[in-house]
Amino acid sequence: MKQAIQIKKDIYWVGVHDFQLRQFHGALFPIKEGASYNAYLIVDDEITLIDTVEAEFTPILLERIRSVIGDRKIDHIIVQHGEPDHSSGFLEVKRHYPDAKAYCSNAGVTSMMQQYFQDHGYQKVKSHDTLCTGRYTLSFIEMPMIHWPDNMMTYVKEAQVLFSNDAFGQHIVSYQLLDDAHACSYLLSQAKDYFANIVMPYGKQVENKLKEIAALNLEITHIAPSHGIIWHRYIKELLNAYMEFATYQSKDKAVIVYESVWHHTQAMAEALAEGLGRSGIDVKIYQYSKTDRSIIMKELLDAKAVLVGSGCYNNLMAAEIAGFLEQLKAFKFQKKKGLGFGSYGWFKMIPAQINTRLQEAGIALFGEAQSICYTPSEQDLATLEQLGEALAAEIKAMPQ
Repeated sequence: MKQAIQIKKDIYWVGVHDFQLRQFHGALFPIKEGASYNAYLIVDDEITLIDTVEAEFTPILLERIRSVIGDRKIDHIIVQHGEPDHSSGFLEVKRHYPDAKAYCSNAGVTSMMQQYFQDHGYQKVKSHDTLCTGRYTLSFIEMPMIHWPDNMMTYVKEAQVLFSNDAFGQHIVSYQLLDDAHACSYLLSQAKDYFANIVMPYGKQVENKLKEIAALNLEITHIAPSHGIIWHRYIKELLNAYMEFATYQSKDKAVIVYESVWHHTQAMAEALAEGLGRSGIDVKIYQYSKTDRSIIMKELLDAKAVLVGSGCYNNLMAAEIAGFLEQLKAFKFQKKKGLGFGSYGWFKMIPAQINTRLQEAGIALFGEAQSICYTPSEQDLATLEQLGEALAAEIKAMPQ
């Protein structure tokens, strides 16, 4: 029988581990070791479940719940976020505990109704509303667009626990639920990975919410997100890192992303990297079709520059690069500069089109796109290395 794991007195993790998952949110976020769907049980005079799990894992959730409360009923279900990885198990949980009251933000009620079509008498809550369960008082904190309109957190004053839903999550699958069991550098790297691939478009909202939470002067000993481990020892480091992520703090770093069939555009990418690297710039270079997209997004989060290259294929840029540029628009990068480049045979406009797409993504240009016909000569490559050196000077002059 699956057992709950106690986090603090009266508070239990009742979630699930999906060890097989390798793509989170479809192909949006390739992951290495699976994912956890965290749900939490607060055992008081009245029992509260915070979030559910994906529908297929609901039997495991229910087993873990019963391991704590046996035949007792659940009185309250807090739906902090209507996305299916946290809410699609709701209907089955409600079938087992039909008298449980469900609580959502106003936008959360809309989300649940539009996905599951039944009105379960959802109680609408807003920031600073409270729910008393006996010894504990639950306070709600809305956080719209981090990363859906309906997201909210739940703070339990007496236990000093903040249930943060998708905020502060990571894809670490471990029965060692508290951060004490893991290296801080590893945890922050995984949190950065999650932020870059899920939360990055909403940096301003995150920044404002972090300031709002700080102003509330909440005493927090644990932050319990909906994915990954629970923060306890490294809360200060986490909050500092999240503020850096949210404000797009950057380094003297350039990310080069390209696609190349006959290695001509690849040679251009490597020449640019040579010039940048020997001038003191941290350079990451990736052939997009051979690299997990999540790695590229993570590196872009704190880079000052992105250089994008593509050959020409029937008068079009590589489909992989076109898709990547479309993703850049969605991620709303700030404080970055970019440059298009590529080799061509008889249609030289692809790098210029890349420059245009970079601008559409809100990325300022270093200058004119770089085009070379067929195989770059030694002189061509030397010129690109020199360009890399010049770009390095511009990168170093950009604000952090």
